[in-house]
Amino acid sequence: MNPLELYKKLPKKNCGACSMKTCMAFSLAVVKGDADLAECPLLTESGREELRGSLVLTDWREELILKLREEIEGIRFDKIAEGLGARTDGDSLVLDCFGREFRISPEGEITTRGRMTPWIKILILHYLRTAGTGPLAGRHVSFSELRGGMVKASSFERECEEPLREMFERDYEKTAQVIGKMGKRREKEFPTAHAWELFLLPKVPLVILYWPPDEEFPAKVKMLFDATADRFLDVESLIFLVEGLVKNIEMSH
Repeated sequence: MNPLELYKKLPKKNCGACSMKTCMAFSLAVVKGDADLAECPLLTESGREELRGSLVLTDWREELILKLREEIEGIRFDKIAEGLGARTDGDSLVLDCFGREFRISPEGEITTRGRMTPWIKILILHYLRTAGTGPLAGRHVSFSELRGGMVKASSFERECEEPLREMFERDYEKTAQVIGKMGKRREKEFPTAHAWELFLLPKVPLVILYWPPDEEFPAKVKMLFDATADRFLDVESLIFLVEGLVKNIEMSH
């Protein structure tokens, strides 16, 4: 049963009681293994069991990880380490991600202290595969200004900026605290005092700006990248990267 077939069998109320905003998003998550039918309060137990019997779950993340590992085999780490802001240690590559050290073997196996998620593996492997080079520009741009960003700008706003804005409005103190643990507060360099800079990867800094609501304007979140970001990750990978960041922030609430 594919996501569309599952969607047709759901209540289609878009009630928001599950972990997704719509029934279509929920059906996609269930088929991918990211959500469970039990999250839908409008399905009966017998209805859930009937649907489970027709589902064939696929973990697209593990399939993508295997594909990316194959693609980086043969890459010489000593040739790409400096450009990526990483270093070599024997035949392995070592780099920082979210303040943690990750070690990558020539076969693409990634290890670290603490919890490892498929999301982190995928973004690190994308970063290695792209093998960008050059210094940071030190100039901040919006997502739409990056190469190919204009086409995906609405998706970036919907999947990354808007969910974070909602979190700030629900609980500013908690959201700011979580972000603050990941990066540095920047109060004087940007047009709002609510600004943070996070190094998601050695050559991929992200600036998060938040404007609280006032009498004239609603609350707003804007995310900025170094102008060289598209040299190290394509725009789809950047969406994947920041979307994962936003989900991690939400899970920390």
